[in-house]
Amino acid sequence: MLEQAGKIYTGEIRLTGVSITQGSYHDEPGGFGTHAGGGVVDISVMRPGTYTVLKDDIFPLVHALRLAGFAAWLRLPDELYDGSPIHIHAVAIGDRSLSPAAQAQVSGAGGYFAGYDGNPAPGKAPLPDRYGGPVLCPWMEGLSQP
Repeated sequence: MLEQAGKIYTGEIRLTGVSITQGSYHDEPGGFGTHAGGGVVDISVMRPGTYTVLKDDIFPLVHALRLAGFAAWLRLPDELYDGSPIHIHAVAIGDRSLSPAAQAQVSGAGGYFAGYDGNPAPGKAPLPDRYGGPVLCPWMEGLSQP
C-alpha cells in the first residue's frame, strides 16, 4: 500500500524509507495502542536531516495515502501529547491485524469513516477531518462497521 501511495504522490517524502518513524507491532510508550497490531505507520513530514516541515507536501501525501487505502491524517506538534512531533499517521483500511485502537480510528464514532480525525488522545474529542472526510472506494463498503 505504501508503494502504491508512493506512485500517486510524487513529492520529496520517501514512503518506504527514512521517512517512516514508527511502524506496526510496536507498543509505543505512553501511546494509545494504535501501533500494537498491524497496518499502522507514522510518516515524518520533515526533510530528512533537518527540521524543515515540507508543508506543500502534506495534503498531496495524505490524499495519496487515502487513495491507496489508508485512513490518514496529519498530527500536529503537541496534538497527541506534549512534545509529540508533527507527522502523518496512517491506518490500512481493512487490515485484519489492526489493533482495536487502530480499528476504532477507522470505523469508530470518532474515526475516518465518520469524517473525524481519529485522534485517540485522552480528554480530547475527535475533530472534523481537516482534509474533508474519507476517500471511499467500492471495496470499502461494509468495512465502516466494527
